[in-house]
Amino acid sequence: MTSRTRQQDIAPSVSEALRLMKQAVQSSLDLGDINPQSVCKAVGMTKPQLSSWLTTTSPSPHWDAKVAEWLKQAQARALSANGAQHRGASSSVSSKGSGKAAKASQPAKASPSGGASAKAATSRESTPGGKGVQAGGKASTEQSVRRLKQDLLELETYIPWTAVSSAWQSKRAAWERKTCAAGDAGCVVQQLLALERFLLPCAFEARWSAGNEWRARLLRQNSAADVKQSLRELEDAMHWARFGAHSTLVERYEQLLTSRAGEQLERLGARRLAQVRSTIDSFGYAGLADMAQDCIAIAGGAEGAGAELRELRESICAALGVPLTDALLRLPAKGARSTDASDDLSSTTSAL
Repeated sequence: MTSRTRQQDIAPSVSEALRLMKQAVQSSLDLGDINPQSVCKAVGMTKPQLSSWLTTTSPSPHWDAKVAEWLKQAQARALSANGAQHRGASSSVSSKGSGKAAKASQPAKASPSGGASAKAATSRESTPGGKGVQAGGKASTEQSVRRLKQDLLELETYIPWTAVSSAWQSKRAAWERKTCAAGDAGCVVQQLLALERFLLPCAFEARWSAGNEWRARLLRQNSAADVKQSLRELEDAMHWARFGAHSTLVERYEQLLTSRAGEQLERLGARRLAQVRSTIDSFGYAGLADMAQDCIAIAGGAEGAGAELRELRESICAALGVPLTDALLRLPAKGARSTDASDDLSSTTSAL
């Protein structure tokens, strides 16, 4: 078989795999098994881009690879969670004295949406069909807790390392095991609180000033539905747009350093240039335009004629991939912006 023939045989199989992958994503979205916002956050696309990707039949190497990797991770998390649940159930039979096994085998607390209290459910056991009703409610609650655990594990996966304390690296594996083994919503509450404690202030938007109130309310919750709402509240308060921009900012920053303009900035203010990188990692920039503003400000200290200064600023913008606006041309020499999350960066338009 010739190379060309092999390529012709491979092409249909690739197209078929892409079609099946898109069908799987669309089906999960239709059934409510996955949230479109979660997919967009994971792969860095907007909702219109997701809709376009689902409907197009032509390959999109950039999105195809990212969605495939996300699906792989999501499936691995689901298998891990289910495996932990089965291991907990089997160990409770053989070793009832184990505290961990006993905790995993405890029945999940009833959800308010179940329509009856635990006392009412118990009383139905003496009536025909009562046990079946109770078993059905328990299965529904267990499914809700299982989905809640998956949502929490998925959220943690999307959070970049620079948004968590350095200690999280040594704690993460144990946290993941405990989350997978959580037997009820109350256990998931403790895991959610543990994750929130390791998040750095720069991970949140300024409005997360109500964190103490959120924690107090979360500790009073014992249903999967309520805990899930609190999880979404935490998720919505995070700097997802800046998380998504981080890799691009780092790439352009490294590109600037290797350029002639970067060499000049090193001579003009190496410490201030290093501060730019620190601001990137603490999510202090809303986009490339913000970073360009600080780099241009460093160049403002250059000596020489106006034409030479303009040329340097143009070189900086070219390396970063942003236009040199009149506002950037007029910037005076100054230090890099503060990394405080409360800084108002909305006045600068993001170039991402």
